Amino acid sequence: MTTSTSVQDAVEAETQRIGRELWAQLERRRPTVFERRWWLDHILEWAMADESIKVQMFRFVDVLPMLRSHESVARHLQEYFNEVRGHLPWAAQLGLDVSQPNSLLGKALALNARTNARKMAERFIAGSKVEEVLQSVSRLRKQGLAFTLDLLGEAVISEPEADAYQQAYLDLIEGLAPQVNTWPENRQLDRDEAGWIPRCNVSLKLSALCSHFKPVDPEGSAEAVKQRLRPILRAAREQDAYVHVDMEHYAYKDLTLEIFKQVFMEDEFRDWPDCGIVIQAYLPEAGDDLQGLLEWARERGTPIWIRLVKGAYWDYETVVAEYRGWPCPVYMEKWQSDDNFERQTQFLFENREWLRPALGSHNLRSLAHAMAWAKQLDVPEGSWEIQMLYGMAEEQQLLFSEMGYRVRVYTPFGELIPGMAYLVRRLLENTSNDSFLRHAYDTSVNVDDLFRKPAEVGARQAAGTA
Repeated sequence: MTTSTSVQDAVEAETQRIGRELWAQLERRRPTVFERRWWLDHILEWAMADESIKVQMFRFVDVLPMLRSHESVARHLQEYFNEVRGHLPWAAQLGLDVSQPNSLLGKALALNARTNARKMAERFIAGSKVEEVLQSVSRLRKQGLAFTLDLLGEAVISEPEADAYQQAYLDLIEGLAPQVNTWPENRQLDRDEAGWIPRCNVSLKLSALCSHFKPVDPEGSAEAVKQRLRPILRAAREQDAYVHVDMEHYAYKDLTLEIFKQVFMEDEFRDWPDCGIVIQAYLPEAGDDLQGLLEWARERGTPIWIRLVKGAYWDYETVVAEYRGWPCPVYMEKWQSDDNFERQTQFLFENREWLRPALGSHNLRSLAHAMAWAKQLDVPEGSWEIQMLYGMAEEQQLLFSEMGYRVRVYTPFGELIPGMAYLVRRLLENTSNDSFLRHAYDTSVNVDDLFRKPAEVGARQAAGTA
């Protein structure tokens, strides 16, 4: 749909107004020194300040689950951080100097490192058992926040692992949904203009339901996935739960979309609206994929939810494409992904009758732009939602919730050791040079730059003035 220049200008002006109001409110909502999160935030802030320290810290966190002894932990600490010792505070340098791996001090250093890494992981991971997960999502609920749960783990490479992944979701739905469904109603979280919204919301990866998820064998992969997916969907319908299909790297995108369309067009699930899928705005194909889903949803006759995100596999996609000599499937510049996110946000709002918008972002510019388009198109607050990551941008989550928006927190659960890879991804995302969250720690940030229109950012970069 073509939008007139006057409408675009009005939306941009409203985006700037809303964005600055949000920024001003967040400036007054920072955690205090008496909160544990303040200390964890400042560890991240320290890591952000020096690229060399950040790399070594994340290398250590990534390898930590494989280290079985205090001695090996201390040895890796020394090996990694001796490379950047000149960048460390004097106390940290002293600790490395006096603590030999097999000494008492070395064991103390290793224990402290493992404890701190675990505490940081607990910030981003909700628990490993249904009881722990229930406690975590109950806390979110008390804060006025909804949730979606995602099981952590490495790639599935055997049928027993695929069975275990399926069983974990069956256990979660059957164990959690009856309990959360007894909570007192919160209209902001539990209803939209179409009616009831399931409280128990889970997100899963189709590739984890099949040990041979291969785009070169679409029919075989689809049948294997659907055999394990259908019981999860039946359990969800029985327990009034919601199921969302996550998107992974580009090679799996088309097969994931095709399986999603096949199973939710089946007679058993065709009339079920409590389902959705992810679309990644860092892919230039996102617009075409949304158009295809719109046409499919109209044929289906029942709407679905779309979680629009920027995308979390940029490094992987660019490295694989370069290594294999393939065209890169993702935008190479962040402003391009941001610009596409804004275009597809408008598309979702214009077609919300069939594609119900769930915007996954911590970027205030992106969210202010969404709020501006919602106002322009008279979209009710309850007919779309904001989604953010567990353990990140808590002030933003609460601010949007208090403003009347439904905020859903993407909440990983599972064993901490398999979850370490997820933790590293979240830390890298949180501390990337272009991350909006990174700027939240920077008191010298230029607000005009933060809220600059993505296309203008691109133009300034091309002109060498950015």
